Amino acid sequence: MSEHTETRLPLIDKLIKLGWDKNQLQYEPEWRVPKSPSEAGRREKGQSFKSFPIDVAIFDHPSNFGEYQHLQIIIETKAPNINEGINQLEIYMALEPYVLLGIWTNGADTSLVYRTPDGKFDTQKKGVLPKPTDSLIRATKTRLTWKDLDEPSTADLKKTFSRLLNIVVSRDTLSTRRDDQLNNLCNVLLAKLEGDKIAKYSPSAPVPFQVWDSDIDTAKKVKELFAGMRIAHSDLFLSDVDKNINLDDHTIHACAYEISKFKLRDTSISVISEAFQIFRTSSLKSEEGQYYTPYPVIRSAIKLLEIKPSDKVLDPACGTGGFLLESFRQLIENHPAMSDGDTKSWANRHLFGVDKDRINVKLTKAIMLTIGDGSTNTYLGDSIRKHLWRTSFQELQTALTPNSFTCIVTNPPFGKGLTVSKVDAKAAGFTISRKPKKTDGGTFEFSKAIYEDREIGILFLERCYDLLAKGGRLGIILPETYMFSSSYAWLRSWLEGKLELKGMLNIAMEAFQGFCRAKTNFYIFEKVGE
Repeated sequence: MSEHTETRLPLIDKLIKLGWDKNQLQYEPEWRVPKSPSEAGRREKGQSFKSFPIDVAIFDHPSNFGEYQHLQIIIETKAPNINEGINQLEIYMALEPYVLLGIWTNGADTSLVYRTPDGKFDTQKKGVLPKPTDSLIRATKTRLTWKDLDEPSTADLKKTFSRLLNIVVSRDTLSTRRDDQLNNLCNVLLAKLEGDKIAKYSPSAPVPFQVWDSDIDTAKKVKELFAGMRIAHSDLFLSDVDKNINLDDHTIHACAYEISKFKLRDTSISVISEAFQIFRTSSLKSEEGQYYTPYPVIRSAIKLLEIKPSDKVLDPACGTGGFLLESFRQLIENHPAMSDGDTKSWANRHLFGVDKDRINVKLTKAIMLTIGDGSTNTYLGDSIRKHLWRTSFQELQTALTPNSFTCIVTNPPFGKGLTVSKVDAKAAGFTISRKPKKTDGGTFEFSKAIYEDREIGILFLERCYDLLAKGGRLGIILPETYMFSSSYAWLRSWLEGKLELKGMLNIAMEAFQGFCRAKTNFYIFEKVGE
């Protein structure tokens, strides 16, 4: 009899009887493991690659069949003895970074090889085949300490954050809405930051945020860290939904497995900035005009604004803080004489952000906390509807005082149908919403009594004008039509004597492809009016 009929087919039958869905299992054709990291790179790009065959591959869910990011278990029956089989599994698992368990079996004997969070292997001879409900995660043989944690590369952290999102979205049984999932994942990361802080100050003690002996133990530790973070940084938690981490124990355990080996504190700003783009994209609500600003656009925009230590910087539609973080990064890069204490003090005193989306505000605060702070002056609120500040967003009354910022940089919401009503515009005191009338001389006059609905991006121009000190710079992403279409000639008339155009960065339409098709530019204005 062949190996296929003697060993593999009985193995498939056993797995199905244990509860595995046949549609999770790949054995005909056999799964192919890349022969080297470079071949794995070719696979990631969708190219052909040199490979080893695997007898049976098991994915985390039938809907993810064939996706290497969701490959959980590999099983081999070919090797002539246990030791050679285990060695072969370790080689294959090193080339398949998402595999948690390797199994060697000859039908009579079974050995299990688990990948631990530190990248090592924990082998269990004379094991038994797992059920779908069994945890595939094992703690390290010795507890991780601060010195054991790695500083991640950008690629490491991007892959890890993507994996965390996949885990929460595909596996969690308690959180099913996108907002809740992202919010709870952010809470897990905040617990990780709290764990890093404790570990850094007690470097020889076990890191509190790591995989412990069971799902329950790990979840308990992570929730304790989160409770400590809530006490230390109450400004991060803006509603009752933040009383706990509302993810099941298995999901928290899996998240700890993915991220426990990395240190988030003390990781370079550039790595944090690029990696957190994963969450920026997930937090978008394009129907509300939120569009992901690509990092090259953010970097170029901030470079043109030349942030100085004397600047007080605001993003009144900060999203998840991309412009604020890059302002901080470039300030440090361009002023190496500033000490670590100087830069942290600057971030706490000179960086301000506002967004009306609760998840965005928390992500901004979390990112800023990760790189050394600057989270202090990020507020939940509506920058445009000033008439609501006294009752709904009281902090904005003192944070957003007129003529108080030297630099404002923002990508406000824009899109068809995203307007502020004439009622709100009048209540908030916007002159830019007054109805324009062209005079015989070709200029425009603005009614003192009649208001119109106005696109929200246009209102941001006036709000930024009010908040800028004279001589201050405004960098803003807006549709190209505002500055060049004849139908917006009235807007350019309104700008005269208030904001003087100093420069423009052309943004390719492809930058926002997938979100909208508007042609946009990054405009730099200087406030010239009082």
